[in-house]
Amino acid sequence: MEDRRFRFLRYANCWEDSRIIREGLSIRPGERGLSVASGGDNALFLLTADPAEIVAFDWNHSELACTELKMAGFRELSHAELLAFLGVRPSGKRQESYRKLREVLSESSRAYFDRHPEIIRRGLIHCGKFERYFQFFRRGIAPLFCSSRRLSEFCRLREPEEQRAFYGRWIDGKRFRAIFRLYFGVRLMGRLGRDRSFYRHVGDTDHFPEEVKARFEYGISHSRNFENPYLSYILRGNYSESSLPDYLREENHDCIRRRLDRLRLFRGSLLEVPEGRPFDFLNLSDLFEYMGEEEFSENERKLSALASPGSRIALWNMQNRRYLRKDDFLAEEEESRRLFSKNRSYFYRDFTIYHVPGDLLPHEP
Repeated sequence: MEDRRFRFLRYANCWEDSRIIREGLSIRPGERGLSVASGGDNALFLLTADPAEIVAFDWNHSELACTELKMAGFRELSHAELLAFLGVRPSGKRQESYRKLREVLSESSRAYFDRHPEIIRRGLIHCGKFERYFQFFRRGIAPLFCSSRRLSEFCRLREPEEQRAFYGRWIDGKRFRAIFRLYFGVRLMGRLGRDRSFYRHVGDTDHFPEEVKARFEYGISHSRNFENPYLSYILRGNYSESSLPDYLREENHDCIRRRLDRLRLFRGSLLEVPEGRPFDFLNLSDLFEYMGEEEFSENERKLSALASPGSRIALWNMQNRRYLRKDDFLAEEEESRRLFSKNRSYFYRDFTIYHVPGDLLPHEP
């Protein structure tokens, strides 16, 4: 029987910073990669690095259907049409566009979206559980501490110094701190945004809201709000023209379209990914955060079988501290810290690039 956690679309968008993933993996033209699919954004963006193939895997069929629909959009729609279809821009023609895309979808993905016409009607990027969590925050919670007009103004700021000043004056008050602690606590986030089981193997969860708040404050002090897609979606409920996710930026549209045939979808866990020709780069999100030690060790062994000598692996920690064993995977600690200092997505504890020792040496990005 299928796990109930994977019967619906959990993430309509990817929430790891795709820019530092691509930089950290430093992909050579012609290499072969493996990526968690999730909403498909990061796998699509990695195509711009000119790999020979990317296998995007996910146990949740809804995530693969989401990825496949985005691929179909790149294949059949112009950049402007794709933004309107996905929900970045308003549109009354999404059903018309879907009829065109439906013809190039697999039977299973076609059946999924036929059963869920509301996803097409609202715009795909707004229909994941995690995205609905932020929508409720923006509409029902944020007005308790700051007006939508001011939050939009905050998102348009360009310099960290003015961002810090604005945040201190208009947002970071007692009410905001109390609300933030409640809404971004494990109990509510697990129930409304993610899944309670995701925190089963996490030790200290009491301080999670304070940690997220500190990460947010660091982020607005080291990056520019006006081009941050993650901030824009959380506080404004959508992306702006200046804060599009990397895979949706116009300069990447034709490149991704030309390389769609290099992206292959696979339904299953990491343990079920077929072995054979090894992978040169692996984008694994925070995959190992949600499993116990025995399962984690099993996945490490599988990872050793899938990765080629000299391959690079990108891994995130959100709340846990789960790191690959040093005997088989060498962490590029200084480079990882440098990359993470530029992170535009505020939920993660850290980001690590590993390389697999062997005949090939890691190379400069």
